[in-house]
Parts: sequence; structure tokens; C-alpha cells
Amino acid sequence: MPRIPVALILTTLLTVTGCSSLRFPGVYRIDIPQGNFVTEEMLGELQPGMSPEQVRFVLGAPTLVDPFTPDKWFYLMTYRPGKGDNVSQQIVLHFENGSYSRHEGEVIDDFRKKTSSQQDRELQRKLEERKREDVSPEPAPATQQQAPDPETQPQEPSDPGQPAA
Repeated sequence: MPRIPVALILTTLLTVTGCSSLRFPGVYRIDIPQGNFVTEEMLGELQPGMSPEQVRFVLGAPTLVDPFTPDKWFYLMTYRPGKGDNVSQQIVLHFENGSYSRHEGEVIDDFRKKTSSQQDRELQRKLEERKREDVSPEPAPATQQQAPDPETQPQEPSDPGQPAA
């Protein structure tokens, strides 16, 4: 008799934890980027008066265009790393009379730092150190320079018109 309630409790517990957001140690979880990431440089290229086609060329296709307000384009981005906190960005572009007028929203500062894991940042740091070591040549050990032996060195002719002996 006591086996049935224990089995029922274990089955319920496994079902609930399988559907939850608990993270089990040692389980690999992939990074999930969704949407369009917009950089400060991309927004800097936008000029008031640009056509929708020009804006689409600079930023790419918007994530969402509301059919009831087609003069607003939404560039939404969510990044769910396997380890770490979620990162999201919302940029809204406004159009007036068929041309770009302004944008709202904040660009994610230092996106790479927020989305890369500690292990990735450590590998990047080691790579940069290795590049610095390769760029700066080590000084050659000081050796005494010996005067060249005149017998082993080829002699140049003193007169350019005469061949060497």
C-alpha cells in the first residue's frame, strides 16, 4: 500500500519539475536569440526624411509592423543565454507622411559582455593576450659581433668596369 502514494508523489514531482524553469546542473542549454539586434552605429545612419525602403536597407526588416499603426516599426530583440540573465532590446521607429522621423528605445550597451558566458570572456581575454605577445617581438639575445674575415668575404672590384679577380 505505501508504494502507490510514493510512486504517485514521485510521478507528480517529476512531471512538475519537467515543465518548470528549474535548471539542473550539468545540463547544456542553448542560447536563443530572437528578433533584430540594432546597434548604435545602425541608428546613427538613420536620417530624418529617409524612405521606408532606405530604413529597411539600414536596419533590416522590422520585427513587427502593427496593421493598425503602420507608421510605427518595432525592432524587438530578446536573447536567452543558456547560462545567465535574459537580455532584451526594444527600438520603435516612427514615420510621418511616409518618411522616417525619429526613434525611441535604448540600444544595449556592451551586448557581447552581457550575452557571453564567463568561459567565453576568459577565452577572449587569453586570445587578446596571445595576440599582444605575437605582435611585440622579443629582443634578440645580445651577442658579440665579430669582425668579418677578409679572406672569406667576397671583394668588390674597385673599378666598376673591371671584373672581380
